[in-house]
Amino acid sequence: MSYLSLKLTHYGPPESSLQLTECQEENPNPEEAIVHIDAVGMHIADSLTARGTEILKPVPCIPGFEGVGTVKKLGSKAGDLKEGDKVLLPMGTGAMTQQLKIPASSLTKVPEPYAPDEQLALITVNGFTAYFLLRDYWPLKEGDWVIQNAANSNVGRYLIALAKEEGVNTLNIVRRKSLIPELIELGATEVILDREHSDEKILENILSKNIKLAIDAVAGQATEQLAKSISDEGLIVNYGTVTKEMCHISFWSLFRKKITLKGMSTLNGFETRTEERVKEIHQDLAVMANQSMLQTKIAATYGIEDYLKAYRHIDQTGKERDGKIVLLPNN
Repeated sequence: MSYLSLKLTHYGPPESSLQLTECQEENPNPEEAIVHIDAVGMHIADSLTARGTEILKPVPCIPGFEGVGTVKKLGSKAGDLKEGDKVLLPMGTGAMTQQLKIPASSLTKVPEPYAPDEQLALITVNGFTAYFLLRDYWPLKEGDWVIQNAANSNVGRYLIALAKEEGVNTLNIVRRKSLIPELIELGATEVILDREHSDEKILENILSKNIKLAIDAVAGQATEQLAKSISDEGLIVNYGTVTKEMCHISFWSLFRKKITLKGMSTLNGFETRTEERVKEIHQDLAVMANQSMLQTKIAATYGIEDYLKAYRHIDQTGKERDGKIVLLPNN
């Protein structure tokens, strides 16, 4: 028996750097599992990696950073898993393949009843990012406020849900008015439009909330606007650059308000936690997805043979993409 696997053979345009190959099925070693890959969450990082813009994986490799699958075979010493279990792959796993041989101890079992595979496939990268943003940078307590831009991003949506669960209020900034009811339904406390953010009365209302933590995924001048929105000695945590610009923050915001700006890597959150604790969080995120508390907006799904269409789609932004892209290798 054989299966299909996508390979990144070298860095370059996806049309030339990616190759669909036929592989022979393997048997697991004693502590391994063979996982049938059900769905793979795709990100702009997949495109950047293929092109070599960001060297996030060495070549050659199987592309992808997260996914969900079903255990097909188990080695004789593979622990508590059983064939048929739904499992999450560890973050960073090359998942764009129909089948994967992997250490069984690295897998996180998903409790039943299961959310759709498309939802489970996306909770690893963005789920851990949102979790660490809320837990690792400011000692938030019930009733506190957090402000975030790019609130319609998947991290932003997860952050809204996780904050609501903790009793933390969120003030969310978006570019399109049509997104406001969507985010309110997810649990956002307040949503404002980006073009309104500099309005004097709106800024006065924001400052009255005594917000100490701002989450920035936009960079550029948006960072300075967040600095104007949080209280003295507050913290801005940046985890992205939608504008593809550096974070701009004025001397006066730093000097007069004593604002601190920090960069965030999801990998840092893993470094401060045991493997056991990471798997506990992973499973908690899966349960929230199963209960429809963590919900991703899906723009499109593609089979593995349509990988180039999927890569072209993840390169789009804003309303042209309007959601996440998911690869379904075995469809």
